[in-house]
Amino acid sequence: MHPFTLSSVLEFIGHDLSPVRAVILFFVIGYVLVGLPVHFRQGAASRDIWGTAAGVTMAALYAAFIVGVYPLLHHAAVAVVH
Repeated sequence: MHPFTLSSVLEFIGHDLSPVRAVILFFVIGYVLVGLPVHFRQGAASRDIWGTAAGVTMAALYAAFIVGVYPLLHHAAVAVVH
C-alpha cells in the first residue's frame, strides 16, 4: 500500500477520478459543508440557496484545479523523476 501523501491525493483527484464523479463529489462536499449548518440556522430556503452556491463554487474550483494546477504538478513530478 502506498503512503497517504498530498501528492497521492492530488493524483487521485486529477487522474484516477472521472471528471463527472469529481464534479459531483465536489458539489456534494460544498453543499453539505455550507448547506447543513445554514439549514439549522436559517431554514430550508437558505440551505438551498447557499448550499447550491457553495456546491457550484466547489465544482468550479475543481475545474480550475484540473485546467490550471494539475498539469503543472504532473509535469513537475515527471521532471523530478526523470
